Amino acid sequence: MFGILVVTSAALFGLLYVLRRRQESFCITIEGIHLNVKRGRPPQALLSHCQQLVRDARTLKGTIRGIRRGGQVELSCSRSIPASYRQDIRLFWQNQPQPG
Repeated sequence: MFGILVVTSAALFGLLYVLRRRQESFCITIEGIHLNVKRGRPPQALLSHCQQLVRDARTLKGTIRGIRRGGQVELSCSRSIPASYRQDIRLFWQNQPQPG
């Protein structure tokens, strides 16, 4: 009985992981002063903005993901990025023209 529960839980976790990855438009990792695009093609304006933040902070670490929701891409920043920087990134993103 316990084995079935473990297998079912692992299968559901795997399915949720795959579904989330399919919704990702892009993934950017930040570590220290380095930006790395792991998946997708983030807009150059967002990369430039993040690069400037990284240069100013020098100690950021985390991920920024673009998640497709409907016809738009919403940003999801990891909690390891300080709240003030997450807010700055989201405000920048909101002010960018969205494809429509």
